[in-house]
Amino acid sequence: MPPLSIPPELKKIGVFIKRAEELDRDKSSPESRVVAFNCRQYAVLQGIPLVKNSAPAKSCLSEILSQLEKEKPAMGTFSTSEHWSICRKVADRVFDNADEEDRAGLANKRTAKTFYAAGTFYEIL
Repeated sequence: MPPLSIPPELKKIGVFIKRAEELDRDKSSPESRVVAFNCRQYAVLQGIPLVKNSAPAKSCLSEILSQLEKEKPAMGTFSTSEHWSICRKVADRVFDNADEEDRAGLANKRTAKTFYAAGTFYEIL
């Protein structure tokens, strides 16, 4: 699936969609699907007040909602607390990876991006 085009009005939610799309490509971890779903859900909640009368913004949120609806049956097998627990576990793992690199004195641009990704995952909690 091609990356979703985020209109300027919804720039604030772009990072959550980007993380969801990255997680969609990760087929090695079933947790990725849950976290991607929660990233999109958080993006919609943050995006609704930003829409105003923008047709591109409404269309973008509609596309995200369509993706959520497709995933909803599979995600319904998890309780709210399980969703939270999975997202927290992934956020902690991503943060710990970056922290280990930093403490080992091996920090670089990728380490900073990993810390930023962890922050995004913590924000959706």
